[in-house]
Amino acid sequence: MQSFVRAMDNAWEFYRKRMNIILVFSIPFILSILLLFLVSAPTYISLGGVFIRTGSLPELNLFSIVFTIVAYVLSLFIIADVLTNLNLVIKTRRTLSKLKTEVINALGTYAMRIFYVYSITLLILFALQLLLYELPFQSIIYPLLVLGLSVFLFFVPPAVVIDNHSTPTAILQSISMALRKPHHILGWTILAFVLLSVLKIIADFILPHPFSAYLVLIVNFLFLLPYLIILQTQLYMEKYPLAR
Repeated sequence: MQSFVRAMDNAWEFYRKRMNIILVFSIPFILSILLLFLVSAPTYISLGGVFIRTGSLPELNLFSIVFTIVAYVLSLFIIADVLTNLNLVIKTRRTLSKLKTEVINALGTYAMRIFYVYSITLLILFALQLLLYELPFQSIIYPLLVLGLSVFLFFVPPAVVIDNHSTPTAILQSISMALRKPHHILGWTILAFVLLSVLKIIADFILPHPFSAYLVLIVNFLFLLPYLIILQTQLYMEKYPLAR
């Protein structure tokens, strides 16, 4: 518990001091979401995120399916790049290297490694949905499998960027940390849920639906999610005594 609180304090202090550059690096999050709204498959907003109704995929024609895949690939790469850049903000401060140079170099290394992991994960989840479609207990088994993958891959971005691990090593490192520090992931998840819930309540009070949903989406991707990503990295760096 003490280590989680310390990581929260460090994340907030860093977020507060570097808010301007963090905001700039977070803007592409909005672009990644706009891409998903262009696809023919029905998308919907829920608690600050955009999701697709996979049950509607069989109704799409070939062009729509190809366009959907391309949009999701581009969106996923943008997300991987944003995750890389936000982690680099922390790394360059620790290593005193030049951020501009690191960002340019990271596009073909760190971002691609994270993109590979998330792409494979998305394909696995899609395959699981097809395999479990209309099977008994599908509504229970699938969320549990998603939860398991999310937990074990939680620390992949900081493992790639902070420690320059290869894709397989980053996955193994993430799994190892998830098994050793499950309370960190649990605390992060609870905090994220509370922050998003409070934001949703405030937005619904200020604006009618669906405008409140878009407000939650924008505030989440520009402000809340960047802080949570920084907290994720700070939790990863708790393994280094000198970085605490």
